[in-house]
Amino acid sequence: MNKKILYTVVFICLVGLLLLVLFQQKEKKFDNRVTLEKRYKNPYGLYVAYNTLPLLFNNGVMKVNSESPVEWYDSDSCSDGKNVFFLISRQFNPTTEELRKLFMFAKQGNQVFICTPSINESAKAYFDLGEEAVYDYNLDIGYRRDSGNAVLMNPPFKPDTTFFNPGYHYVSYFKSQDSVLDRTHYNVLGNDESGYPNLVKINAGKGCFYFHSNPFLFDNYFLLYKNNLDYFQKVVSLIPADKNKIIWDEYFLYKPDNGNNNTRNAKGPSPLRVMLSYPAFMWAFLLLFILLLLYIATNAKRMQRLINVVVKPKNDTLDFAKTIGRLYFEKSDHTNLAKKNGYLPARAYTQQVLYKHCAA
Repeated sequence: MNKKILYTVVFICLVGLLLLVLFQQKEKKFDNRVTLEKRYKNPYGLYVAYNTLPLLFNNGVMKVNSESPVEWYDSDSCSDGKNVFFLISRQFNPTTEELRKLFMFAKQGNQVFICTPSINESAKAYFDLGEEAVYDYNLDIGYRRDSGNAVLMNPPFKPDTTFFNPGYHYVSYFKSQDSVLDRTHYNVLGNDESGYPNLVKINAGKGCFYFHSNPFLFDNYFLLYKNNLDYFQKVVSLIPADKNKIIWDEYFLYKPDNGNNNTRNAKGPSPLRVMLSYPAFMWAFLLLFILLLLYIATNAKRMQRLINVVVKPKNDTLDFAKTIGRLYFEKSDHTNLAKKNGYLPARAYTQQVLYKHCAA
């Protein structure tokens, strides 16, 4: 591995560990993030409600829906009246066509439970919750940090059925324009601590709609506090127990409220929203991203293969001459060597040979 790459990786790891040490929480703190989603086990998630709901319908089949009612509604498959549409969200912003499909769904004997502190003008007008309605919907959807109580009405519940909410609660509620509730149009089934209705029932053919204005009464914190799970069981008991198909809706949970009634497709939340909600992880992610950009910028040039060093050829002529010279020196054949090198004339050589011959 290239040493430069190795050093870069080690540096990034060390910086990440340093950030974790600097920003780690010394004490375990209360997680006050308001998620209101089924997979979260934090205090304001819906993990308990989501996993408890099928048990209240004899282990009914739970289906998570992410499509518009215009797409999933089928009059034939819903004609048995065994379905429950269950929605817990911060807003309910359907189009007119989606409302019509939900109403047809309820008319066949199915049940629709909608828990939200805010509904759009189309839904108000469709359910007589707008200007022509006998009651209006308070659009103050901010939630308070102090605690409150939830009361279930008698009938159908026993008197003084009050549950304490230790966490956040929404301040929105149902009220009539003239402060006189028209019980022929809907039934009030629950109130908040101020006596304003937060749970109502509207009949629709063989089925009905239930509207609840406080999603915090279905989060983990509320349901796991003392005997508050009984509140969830009592509210769900309003729905006939013969229902065995539960539609847990997430289409309206993620559907943007942009004022366009033609909005059809719901988009899920960003997968990084949880990590970015913590400042420590957010800065660590940004630092990692910046370091990655710097690494790419500094290594943008094409990496070439290393070129081997070519050694200059060595002149071995002198060594060769020395080797040959030593060879003739050992044999004492100096004359032959001199002749081959051109230092001894041929005549002198012949005389020398004759001299040696005569001497012999």
